[in-house]
Amino acid sequence: MLQRAQRKRRVVSLQTSGGLFLGYVLSHNPDVLVLRTITRQGLLTGVRTIGLTTISQVHFDDRYVRLIEFKEHNPEAVYGLPTAPDGLENQYLTVPVLLQRAQEVHQLVMLETQGDNDLYGYVLRLSEDEVLLEVYTQYGETDGRTVLNVDDIRSVIWSDEDTRTIELLLKQHGPAEDKAGGE
Repeated sequence: MLQRAQRKRRVVSLQTSGGLFLGYVLSHNPDVLVLRTITRQGLLTGVRTIGLTTISQVHFDDRYVRLIEFKEHNPEAVYGLPTAPDGLENQYLTVPVLLQRAQEVHQLVMLETQGDNDLYGYVLRLSEDEVLLEVYTQYGETDGRTVLNVDDIRSVIWSDEDTRTIELLLKQHGPAEDKAGGE
């Protein structure tokens, strides 16, 4: 697997006794692996040697590794200037106001909840007490619909690294079924 990753110039994820490392295999022998390391954002950080006996797992071409590669190859979209909804400077802002705005402009948002069950999604419907979301995973895969109590939402995150990555993944996969449609 290490030879294949090196030959194809693909990212690997290595679980070692010293932690998790991401990067490109530069060389390896029966004792040592040399890795050009990258961050989870896909940014190059340096070169590291890792003893092969310390490696417990090697991940190649799995969903997480592909997500890191995607971020590395699309930095202008993923790390570009965050957008903010127009006109927010002149409004009294609350979570329901932000949710309503996200629904109006069809903006993918991340909702941090009181129970630490953070969700990425599009607001489909909003009532005084509840919000219906079309939910997506961090990999841009549809994850069904969820209803949340508005009072359980701690924070609305608009256009961060993760939401921009998911939106870009969704655009590349083509239009999803009826993201704005109703039930």
